Amino acid sequence: ARLGFRDNGCAQLKAQPFFRTINWGRLEAGLVPPPFVPDPRRVYAKDLGDVGAFSTVKGVELDAGDAALCDAFASGTVPIPWQEELIETGVFEELNIWGAPGTLPPDLDPSAA
Repeated sequence: ARLGFRDNGCAQLKAQPFFRTINWGRLEAGLVPPPFVPDPRRVYAKDLGDVGAFSTVKGVELDAGDAALCDAFASGTVPIPWQEELIETGVFEELNIWGAPGTLPPDLDPSAA
């Protein structure tokens, strides 16, 4: 029942009253700034349970590269232990993989097996 990307478009999301003030054509053409630009280093979730529900990664072992990524990911807005757990479980990397422009990422594509 969640709003989002359906039938290769966002018509359902754009039609919601919350977004009525957005001129989608001008926004998509880059003529107006987006009302919100997420910080790529921040996790927008209430708690780890919200993020962990989407992860199927098991048995990940951290190395020096992971530690460097964790240091770069530390934004001060998310507790370091939580960040380390996101990296350790593979959730951070899993959430940052996208498909080709205009397509769904593999983990969100219902037609992908």
